[in-house]
Amino acid sequence: MDLAYELHDLVRTLDREAERMLRPLNLTYNRYLALEIVGEHPGVSGAQLARALGITEASCSALVRRLIADGLAADLAQKGGGNVRRLHLTENGELLRGKASHALGGPFDDVVRRLGFDPLRLAQTIRSIHDELKNG
Repeated sequence: MDLAYELHDLVRTLDREAERMLRPLNLTYNRYLALEIVGEHPGVSGAQLARALGITEASCSALVRRLIADGLAADLAQKGGGNVRRLHLTENGELLRGKASHALGGPFDDVVRRLGFDPLRLAQTIRSIHDELKNG
């Protein structure tokens, strides 16, 4: 058994399951991730959001336009500041973010608990591995 492959396969499975679970909320996984990132980092720029999502700035711009059109996010950039967006979630965006987080987190945490693991400790372990790989 190869750890790297198992982690890769787990991520793919989680992504597919997340898409399925978010569908009733009219969200894609990328839109959900954007809500999470903007919610955690109010004032994030479109370019920063694109990097965090791992998508092109053009794709991110389309995603942001839709979030704004749907009333989930707003651009607080100062007038005359160029094309840089400063994004934050609206009240509706925060509400949807909470619903989506609950829809995703609860079932996954339940699976982890059924297997005898503590979700918080597992998350901390995964974060430590991730940080070490990122920062070397």
